[in-house]
Amino acid sequence: MISTNSRIWAAMSLGVAISIVAHANWSETFGGNTFDLTTWKFYCYPDVAKTFKATIKDGSDNNDYLAISETTSVGAMPPGSAFGMGFGSDELFRDVRVGAVFNVTGDASRNYHGLAARISYFTDPDGSLTGAPGVVASAYIMIIHYEDGPANLRIELVKVVNLDDEIMQTWQPEVQVPGLDHARSHYVELDVVGSDPVYITGSIYQYKGGPLLARTPTFIDTSGNDPWERKGIHDKVFASGPSGIFSSNQDPTPVGYHCTFDDVFSISDGPAAVNPSPADGATGVSIEADISWVEAAFATSRQLWFGKQGAMQKVTPNPTSKSYDPGRLEFGQTYQWRVDEIGPSGTVTGRTWSFSTTDYIIVDDVEDYNDYKPYRVFDTWIDGWTDPANGSTVGYPAPDFSQGQHYVETVIVHGGVQAMPFAYDNSGVVNYAEAVADTAGLKVGQDWTKAGVKALTLYFRGRTENTEETMYVRLEDAAANTHTVTHPYSYAVQSQLWRSWDIDLKEFSDAGVDLSSIKKVCIGFGDKTGVTTCDGSGLIFFDDIRLYPARCFNVEQLNLSGDINGDCVVDLRDLAIMGEGWLNNGLSVVP
Repeated sequence: MISTNSRIWAAMSLGVAISIVAHANWSETFGGNTFDLTTWKFYCYPDVAKTFKATIKDGSDNNDYLAISETTSVGAMPPGSAFGMGFGSDELFRDVRVGAVFNVTGDASRNYHGLAARISYFTDPDGSLTGAPGVVASAYIMIIHYEDGPANLRIELVKVVNLDDEIMQTWQPEVQVPGLDHARSHYVELDVVGSDPVYITGSIYQYKGGPLLARTPTFIDTSGNDPWERKGIHDKVFASGPSGIFSSNQDPTPVGYHCTFDDVFSISDGPAAVNPSPADGATGVSIEADISWVEAAFATSRQLWFGKQGAMQKVTPNPTSKSYDPGRLEFGQTYQWRVDEIGPSGTVTGRTWSFSTTDYIIVDDVEDYNDYKPYRVFDTWIDGWTDPANGSTVGYPAPDFSQGQHYVETVIVHGGVQAMPFAYDNSGVVNYAEAVADTAGLKVGQDWTKAGVKALTLYFRGRTENTEETMYVRLEDAAANTHTVTHPYSYAVQSQLWRSWDIDLKEFSDAGVDLSSIKKVCIGFGDKTGVTTCDGSGLIFFDDIRLYPARCFNVEQLNLSGDINGDCVVDLRDLAIMGEGWLNNGLSVVP
């Protein structure tokens, strides 16, 4: 790209007018050594040397193609162009797929080439505004990096504002195209969907309809200041505009640029659905999760495919909205899904996404709390702050917010970025310290039997300076039936490592607690009944309180890595399973 004079900001009103955007399509094959479209326009910047050309070249079997070329160096006097582009037409597109066969064989130069969407541009014939004649454009572009040759083929997404280096913002690292067989033609695609936010995706295939070689993550542009944008430079989205192809080289050497395109098109009814939730490749997804997505404007309905990995099935009837509740999923499974959009021109097959479910249900992961009422950790876990008989304090009592401190712990964590500090002090007349949470304020809800869960797990970590004290968990159902389970080791509070405490839920149900209607969950230290005198004190951290469908109740914290069959015992059965595959490695050292 080449920097232009700042006065071009005032000239943007001369650009392509934005109007109501209808569904539009155009395509070009360059067959017969002629343009199929009479609306092609080709521009460059700067247009001084007058050596920029766009010509149709003869191909084999009348499969002709377009060559975009600049034969003068940008360092020459007069300079050659640093940027050249072509528009199939001035039709305005909002949601659009721009595609082309990009050819890097033969005499194609090792420079930057690519596709552009939602372009706004103006021409400055005499250079009075920009300092040099030519076209100035802004666009979402997909760069095909060929400057380092076929061994280093890469793709990248960029938001370009007025062809200006200083305000062009790269959204992401370049995506390497795997393999080495790249000195040939490829099919490339740029999808742009949405008005605010805008979702932009670039893809490169071995050939049209062939295997996908690489795809950029879908990046998002909003009308606000995004993390990848310099504040105040160009925060607003590009709403609509023509589509095109380009080639570029702003370095004096090698001289100019030259690349070829074939089968170029721009279509409104082409972009695939985007922005899947859960995100593609997500792990640890709740078994209660719904799925949702964003569709292109052309879609009037959709077909959804969903199922376990390798077993997607069509969902019937078709969803009536852009979200779907698949019902309760299974623990620890990988699911695949795809949305095929249906519009006036037929069905556009979507991309296949996947996610994996967690093997637990969250009771509280301590991630949703902040420093403001009613979202402070002690607003949910009610402690003894106002009860002189209860020696508990949940959360740090006096954090220095100016120093980045919070009510929750943000360094000593088991998972995520937050943990719950719990101070207990049973000295003096106090004999217990506990915090009670109503399940209405927790993620888990009241039904602790769903999905066949069998165990309650709490992760905790103490300090060596803590005084030994009995730790307990109490559950209370909607009918006020309660039961308390105590940890077998009072010195567990002195552990400097994160430990899991796994409790069989049957201990509560056998004591008369209705696990389908848990009202309250309590974590405490000491003895609330007063039978045992307690005087311990210290600080404990809790995190990742969960329900599991199956769990080895390994209070001893033994090494069960050899438990191959998952029965919570390391025995001859595990050895037999290992023996069946002894010395199998799946590889052949010698062909």
